[in-house]
Amino acid sequence: MQAYTVEPLYVKSGQDVIAADFYRPKNIEKPAVILMAHGLAALRQFKLVQYAQRFASAGYAVVLFDYRYWGGSTGRPRELVSINAQLDDWRTMIKHIQERKSIDSKRIVLWGTALSGGHVLTLAAEMKNIQAAMVQVPFVDGAESAQLYPLQQLPKALKVSSQDYMGAKVGMTPKTLPVVDPHELCFMPTQDSYEGYLSIVNPDYYWSGHIPARAFFKLMRYRPIQEVRKITIPVLFIAAKLDSLIPIESSRETVTNLAPFVQYQEWNIRHFDIYHGEWFEKAVSTQLEFLHQHIGVR
Repeated sequence: MQAYTVEPLYVKSGQDVIAADFYRPKNIEKPAVILMAHGLAALRQFKLVQYAQRFASAGYAVVLFDYRYWGGSTGRPRELVSINAQLDDWRTMIKHIQERKSIDSKRIVLWGTALSGGHVLTLAAEMKNIQAAMVQVPFVDGAESAQLYPLQQLPKALKVSSQDYMGAKVGMTPKTLPVVDPHELCFMPTQDSYEGYLSIVNPDYYWSGHIPARAFFKLMRYRPIQEVRKITIPVLFIAAKLDSLIPIESSRETVTNLAPFVQYQEWNIRHFDIYHGEWFEKAVSTQLEFLHQHIGVR
């Protein structure tokens, strides 16, 4: 068990600033570093701190950040989910880590969950300076996930998304949709998503519960599965068999495209179970075992 410090980190990204926490083991001169960010519509304080603490205790540095428009990071409109902007934020943070003297920039690991898991796979296919990647319940194919959306609600969701997208072109106030709602149109309409998403929310941090609807159409077109054949680094991939947001068949197809670089685990859980209790413990111990195997503490 390593002692560690946690420092605030602020990184310039264009006209905005990305807010992060830097976890650094005290007794390791140049530790490997894990870069982490959350999935759809979530702050870094929504159950990711527990992962960062465990990784730091095991001897790995961690940089855990909020995307622009979210949490402690700047940018408007607030709580915008832009896939391109989020990918750029990852690239900005990777560049920042490479320039830090206090960590081993030759041992960078990307960690993602849900939507950020899709980002990690996309970036692992694109970048040559990453040593390993870990993803849990990753978003791999928006076209397939859209097929799980209630058919009778889909035209209305697409209409609101299109209105928000066009309105943004002329500077209108965003049209938003709830992330979850038990009865109304929302981004995650399944019952276990309503309970699951609220189970990770930290009430100590501001969260409106709504995001600009333009993201809906973009998410349907986001398909990290198409890029994964380019990945040539070790990947740990944990999938949820009972996931109501990400079809298990999509995860299975993705990992066949990743072979022989992937270690795949498929658990009999729902999408949000992995943040809690025994499944969190199993996830973090599996991830630490993968880290020790491929990266190591030295």
